[in-house]
Amino acid sequence: MPAPYKDAYYQLVLHPVEACANLNELYYNTALNKLYAAQGRADANFTAERVKQLFAKDAEISNYYNKVLAGGKWDHMMDQTHIGYTYWQQPPVDKMPDVKTLGLPASPQMGVAVEGSESWWPHESGKPVLPAFSPLEKGGHYVEIFNRGQGEFDFTAASAAPYVTVSAKNGRITTGQRLWVNVDWAKAPNGMHRVQLTFTGLNNRVTVGAVINNLSPSLEKGFYENDGYVSMEAAHYSKAVRSASAGWQIIPAYGRTLSGVMPSPATIKRQSPGGSSPHLEYEFNLTDTGFVKVKAYISPTLDFKNAEGLHYAVSIDNEPSQQVNIDADESQAGWSNDVARNIKVLTTSHRIGKPGKHILKYWMVDPAVVLQKIVIDAGGEKPCYLGPPESFRK
Repeated sequence: MPAPYKDAYYQLVLHPVEACANLNELYYNTALNKLYAAQGRADANFTAERVKQLFAKDAEISNYYNKVLAGGKWDHMMDQTHIGYTYWQQPPVDKMPDVKTLGLPASPQMGVAVEGSESWWPHESGKPVLPAFSPLEKGGHYVEIFNRGQGEFDFTAASAAPYVTVSAKNGRITTGQRLWVNVDWAKAPNGMHRVQLTFTGLNNRVTVGAVINNLSPSLEKGFYENDGYVSMEAAHYSKAVRSASAGWQIIPAYGRTLSGVMPSPATIKRQSPGGSSPHLEYEFNLTDTGFVKVKAYISPTLDFKNAEGLHYAVSIDNEPSQQVNIDADESQAGWSNDVARNIKVLTTSHRIGKPGKHILKYWMVDPAVVLQKIVIDAGGEKPCYLGPPESFRK
């Protein structure tokens, strides 16, 4: 790049990338520090120090932008405080997030944690269990062995089944190590199996359950349940039913994950769900019967059209549809939550009478209701800010 353009390139392109990457890493390490401190990990002190370093680097980036770059040409352009928010109003000055440092015992202590859980063992009661393994899902799951004291200790890892492997059979822990657990599906038997993994160190033994879900699905079209949930992006419907006056519009790159789907045009009148009225169909497969919760991720929208709120409806197979008012909660707390999270997660309950393939229908009722994601919780969904990642789809 010619020298005369470099300052402008940094000001317009490189600075936003560099500053945001540093800020994201700062908050990521802050979250890790909170988790590690709760588990008593020696790594908590490392993440606390890392947050301090990243906070100092942010100040360096700002100083360079304001005072050094092009002789201070853009001084004060990026002066708004951006670290330390606790609610919508900006803080008076940048404030480093609170972190915790631990006074570690003089001798090492072993701890074990599993993917998807904030608990640690052998401290907790009950047996740790990894998220379920399925040949339809890519990749493995992890177990973390960590030190809760000073010094080092040796560990061993063993699997009760030869088709379930751990990335390291033994090693030495100073602070912590992540071990990946994978399944050789060419050797795994059909059916549902529970395999025991054993992690040993410092005369402690922790057994971790691995659920192997090798159920040989029918490979029909649709999404497949694994680990007790089905997650579907709104734009990945199997069928879109329209009418002469109303249809559907996909909004690419909109929302928190992939995109949004909304009724179109925005001037349409309220629709009565049922029959061949406009709706989206999602084919999915469940492994069991019973009640499930359908969670619709809807963009927050003020009721600009009807005095009684904006609605959608949902049904599974041939059951009567359930209408949902997305503006039913008019409280200050509800509004604040919508603004902070930029999403409404609205829930309906449905009874599933048989395992296998089903069709969920998302019915158009009012315009301006933008659907981002649908999650069917069959009892296994775990808390997640963005909702669980999308399930396998054939």
